[in-house]
Amino acid sequence: MGTLRKAIIRRLKRHGITRAPRHLAAFEAEAARIVDRHGRQGIAEVEALRARYAEPILGEVMVWDLIRCLGEVHDPSDTQLGSTSQLTHTLNVAAAMENDGVADEDLIVTALIHDTGKLLLTVGEAPENVVCMNEPIGEFPPGVGLDNCVFQWNHDEFAYSRYRDHVPEHVAWLIRYHSTYPARCAPLMDERDRDWTERYLKPFAHYDQDFKSPFRGAERPLEHWRELIFDRFPRPIPF
Repeated sequence: MGTLRKAIIRRLKRHGITRAPRHLAAFEAEAARIVDRHGRQGIAEVEALRARYAEPILGEVMVWDLIRCLGEVHDPSDTQLGSTSQLTHTLNVAAAMENDGVADEDLIVTALIHDTGKLLLTVGEAPENVVCMNEPIGEFPPGVGLDNCVFQWNHDEFAYSRYRDHVPEHVAWLIRYHSTYPARCAPLMDERDRDWTERYLKPFAHYDQDFKSPFRGAERPLEHWRELIFDRFPRPIPF
């Protein structure tokens, strides 16, 4: 077991985060409370979280190791996955894409890294600031562009801040907005947002949301994508 993974496990235990959920009814009730708290985020909270995580939380880390550590993390708000690890979810999203013949490697790469921001749970960040779907906060003029809006803050924005200098612009954009509802955000989108929503966000959301199951193991091992990940991220990144 790698040094980083051992540290992740120690942090999770220290913060009382276990992989197995409680009884389903209790799990669903807690998930609802997390979603409610996330929905109450305001601009002040978003600004505070951005400032809190302006610097790396784990130092210089290989992306491969970040993905591996998702095996120790579960999303306490995701009743579709339950105790299924974020690594299993990640691998199944990428496998589903491959099974359907998705040829765009950028989508496969995004599938593999999109939830690494949930490693925030390992440093004790409150779940409502890490998971859940995101909505714009406040009112904005039509067509202003998503980048000119303030959204609720979670693992999407955190991961975007880490990957934006290491991936193509549209991949960084997809990471940033993969937990949004395209139909609700449509009035705010500019031409680029609309284009990338059709080309990337909607196809990605299909695999991210529609291939979840608490009873499904990983269809392929992470090793299957080793060459791709090391090709895209050959050196450590600040995380």
